Amino acid sequence: MSNITVIGMGLMGGSLIKALKCCNKNYNIWAIDTNKDNIDSALKDKYILKGDFNYDNIENAIKWADIIMICTLPSIALEIINKYKPLIDNNKILSDFCGVKTDIFNNTKDKKYVGLHTMAGKEKGGYLNSSENLFKNSNAIITHNENAYENDIKIIENMANDIGCANIIVSSANKHDEMIAFTSQLMHIIACSIVNHESFLNSLGYEGNSLGDHTRVGTIDANMWSELFMYNSTYLSDSLSKYIKCLNDFKKALDDKDIDELKNLMINSNNVKNEWLNRKNIKY
Repeated sequence: MSNITVIGMGLMGGSLIKALKCCNKNYNIWAIDTNKDNIDSALKDKYILKGDFNYDNIENAIKWADIIMICTLPSIALEIINKYKPLIDNNKILSDFCGVKTDIFNNTKDKKYVGLHTMAGKEKGGYLNSSENLFKNSNAIITHNENAYENDIKIIENMANDIGCANIIVSSANKHDEMIAFTSQLMHIIACSIVNHESFLNSLGYEGNSLGDHTRVGTIDANMWSELFMYNSTYLSDSLSKYIKCLNDFKKALDDKDIDELKNLMINSNNVKNEWLNRKNIKY
């Protein structure tokens, strides 16, 4: 049985407490959120054992916990870590659900840190949209520092399995942020860019499934994602530059009326995608 203090009950934190409760693995949860309605709802539905809608009782919640799980924006997570770090001894695992890890990692070097990032989400955030099934069959990434023992990492890995994650990898914080820049953040930039295209509003009636597929995440929480982009700006800018080069390869072929080069670019894409699928099938 583990006592977990969850700080922040938006989409991710709310889905976490629901999934932990529904997995029937005897997790005791003390939740803290600035929205009183969120806390009242979670208490009423018995997703949590204790709850506070402000930070007045956070010291007791941290002292009580075996695991402190921070599910907030990175800037708020860093404020919490730096303010309450003295209360977190080496008997406790400090964890987080943040979408970027390097800055969190750099501010937890003197603590037992095992971060978690589940690759799941929705177009709409907030506790009202949270779900016990959000993480089902999703990928999860674990990052940790040298203060975390193998058993500590296993505890967070087991938690990820308990909430429904199917594929779990362990990564360094830098590698996590480099890859997330491509697999997640760049995809949101692409979606927003297509929606911002001058032809988008006039596309109704002309569109196929591909437009909807490419713009699924074009409705975006600007406050959250702009912060995630800024915390990962170096990796994201590099990934964006590489993607712009790929676009320019197609543009040049079009401008040059070079059908052979267009075919070569597409054939290369087919080959790389097939290799990606083969590796995915072997891995999973």
